[in-house]
Amino acid sequence: MFNIVPNDMGEVAQKLSFLQANGQENMTEQDVLVDTAKEGLQEMLDEALEGPYFNVKWRTKDQELLVTGALSEEIGTVIPRDGFDTFSADFKNNAILFWRNYGKQLTALINQE
Repeated sequence: MFNIVPNDMGEVAQKLSFLQANGQENMTEQDVLVDTAKEGLQEMLDEALEGPYFNVKWRTKDQELLVTGALSEEIGTVIPRDGFDTFSADFKNNAILFWRNYGKQLTALINQE
């Protein structure tokens, strides 16, 4: 399966094309962007903590991600950049700033532990 987390809109288009050509004809760009927001944060957490110690789930789909610890305790939340209501709009506007925002919020979550 095409398991990459897209870094930019070009990779979103590539992933969407692959998925649609391989049994997921109903997949949309929006679906890929929403998946990217959640999967990207999970991947960054796993890498930063050198393992899957925190979990990411939607608190509000495409608007707020909840990070929980190993005992399902709430660690914190991650939200889009100021001026954006959704992660997908944030990513489409500027993927580099989207990922920088994730990095800043991730650092704050990890450093509070």
